Amino acid sequence: MNPIKWILSFIKAGGVLLGTIIGVLASTDDSETSDRPQGDGSEIFGEHNFRTGRADSGSDPDGWYEDDM
Repeated sequence: MNPIKWILSFIKAGGVLLGTIIGVLASTDDSETSDRPQGDGSEIFGEHNFRTGRADSGSDPDGWYEDDM
């Protein structure tokens, strides 16, 4: 095989590998960050319900809240 073709094949394989690695890393993005309770000054109001993992009015009879811990 011609050395130039071998080098180009090696570069192409490296590019494919790099693209695969970037794709895997991009797909591991955490999409549940909007469901988590936010700190002071957030737009989410209410008590954090640990049963559902969301903020609500604090009146869920089956939910548990910080005071219950």
